[in-house]
Amino acid sequence: MGMKPRLSFIFILLLLVQMRAVLAAPANCLRYEPETVTVTGKLHRETFPGRPNYESVANGDEPETGFYMSLEPTICTVGDIGQSEVAFKSVREIQLVLNKKQYAELRPKLGAVVRLRGQLFSAFTGHHHADVLLRVSE
Repeated sequence: MGMKPRLSFIFILLLLVQMRAVLAAPANCLRYEPETVTVTGKLHRETFPGRPNYESVANGDEPETGFYMSLEPTICTVGDIGQSEVAFKSVREIQLVLNKKQYAELRPKLGAVVRLRGQLFSAFTGHHHADVLLRVSE
């Protein structure tokens, strides 16, 4: 009987060590909102299939066109256990969340490398076509 409590303690200790390793992130990884971050990348426009099936514009799904950035260099993100924000090691592309004014300001810069500031968040709907999105600041 004396061995079972000791084994339970060791199991819990090992679990805590593993959780700490998962939570630990390199110092250069970016944090999600509410923190404001700056990212650099090539601005481009992409169209993906939307409602109703999110499968094919040619087969009748609504086109969802948005602005995206191919990041230079890639970024990593810090996740939150029990939260909706996911940790990623190598994010190459992010989807931009823009208002009408920001779309108008960025449209002439399509194809160029730009530097943008805003708050990151993880994709959580079918309208999110990248793992990580940037809500661009005004």
